[in-house]
Amino acid sequence: MNTVTKDAVDEAIAPAFKEVRTAMDTHSEKSLRMYTEARTALLELRKAMTSEEPPRN
Repeated sequence: MNTVTKDAVDEAIAPAFKEVRTAMDTHSEKSLRMYTEARTALLELRKAMTSEEPPRN
């Protein structure tokens, strides 16, 4: 079974922010909604992955 790594999620977050900015600049409501939802999902996934890690001492 393949797993998603934190690095892969981190690499996907930056382009998602860029696409949101592009959608804002071009006033594309459909793209803005789609990329905002994708970015939010990625950020929530990253947060969940981080909270599952044992604390560092």
